Amino acid sequence: MICVDSQMSFEIKDKDLLARIGRLKTKSGTVETPLLFPVINPNIKLVAPRKLKETFGFDAIITNAYILKKRFQNTPIEQGLHTFLDFSGVVMTDSGAYQILVYGNVEVSQAEIVEYQERIGSDIATILDIPT
Repeated sequence: MICVDSQMSFEIKDKDLLARIGRLKTKSGTVETPLLFPVINPNIKLVAPRKLKETFGFDAIITNAYILKKRFQNTPIEQGLHTFLDFSGVVMTDSGAYQILVYGNVEVSQAEIVEYQERIGSDIATILDIPT
């Protein structure tokens, strides 16, 4: 996980043996951990991200930065990720490593995908883990 905001922080609220409850603060909100991130496929939004928050109470979602870059290019940069997805909570982005497993390759470097995640405004970003 990459911290894309110097204001990001994590606080442990409670512990029991090896388990812990925490509070993760990002520029777009604070969430309690452990946390379930519903996955948003940017190509097919079966449930609107806004509805996930308003109807189901999810304060965070995850989507794929590689798919955003490949399919939508600069639109998420121009609009900002939260506006593009229509979601006002915490947005985590995955880097595209799963696509390497599926397709054998991705057309982006580790540095490029990290920079893209910063430019679109990800709250939590992941590095591209290339299997060797």
